[in-house]
Amino acid sequence: MEPVIETQGLKHVYIDADNNQVTALDGIEIQIRPGEFVAVIGANGSGKSTLARHFNALLLPTEGSVKVHGLDTLDENNLWRIRQDTGMVFQNPDNQIVAAIVEEDVAFGPENIGVPTEELKKRVEDALRAVDMLDYREHAPHLLSGGQKQRVAIAGTLALGSNCIVLDEPTAMLDPKGRKEILNTMRKLNREKRITVVYITHFMTEALLADRVIVMSKGKVEFQGTPKEVFSQVDELEKLGLEAPLAAKFAFELRKSGAKLPPGIITNEELAAALA
Repeated sequence: MEPVIETQGLKHVYIDADNNQVTALDGIEIQIRPGEFVAVIGANGSGKSTLARHFNALLLPTEGSVKVHGLDTLDENNLWRIRQDTGMVFQNPDNQIVAAIVEEDVAFGPENIGVPTEELKKRVEDALRAVDMLDYREHAPHLLSGGQKQRVAIAGTLALGSNCIVLDEPTAMLDPKGRKEILNTMRKLNREKRITVVYITHFMTEALLADRVIVMSKGKVEFQGTPKEVFSQVDELEKLGLEAPLAAKFAFELRKSGAKLPPGIITNEELAAALA
């Protein structure tokens, strides 16, 4: 099965404010498979947000390639198709609002690519229903909570026809309730509609729920694996400036003290069961 996203030797170089050349990504080789929920984690400056912007051609490779559904992002003829297939949700929900009414905001993308009126109405309704925002279709977006605004942004990508959604730290500006709303929405879309999800986050507890976790540092992929495989490497994560979930850290320290605990403990429930 063809990957949804595939990078080969991806390198991204830019010139900073002091006119220095900075390598933000260096030799990235990853594949995202259809229907996967992949979390990308890393300390500030690790390159994870730069990588996210390559996934729908907001940034283009300096060297190497990025292919989305087999389409090379360096080919200008592919850009509109890539951006339809791979939606993007950013940190600040206010920066994504373009209309005064929720349903008009969700309709903005598909309307601009010429979706017929009747189909447009159905797409908007289906998208808002999928993110549990149908009751707010006539509300003003600026009156919504941060979590609700992000769900409207997600609905906009669904209405456009995206089968892959890349979220760049979508809960960074939200309170715990809003973070839970977004994570639950993306898990539901992934499970029920098989939407491929790439979830950039600095909250380790959010990454626990992914199928696979990619760990980045200094523009490179350091390691990747299932949440159990990644978050069991407490020492390695700390060397990269990342904190493993509390349960994983506690189990790690107990083992160092001589406690005989099973490997792979990363959640509070698993720790409680092992201690009991």
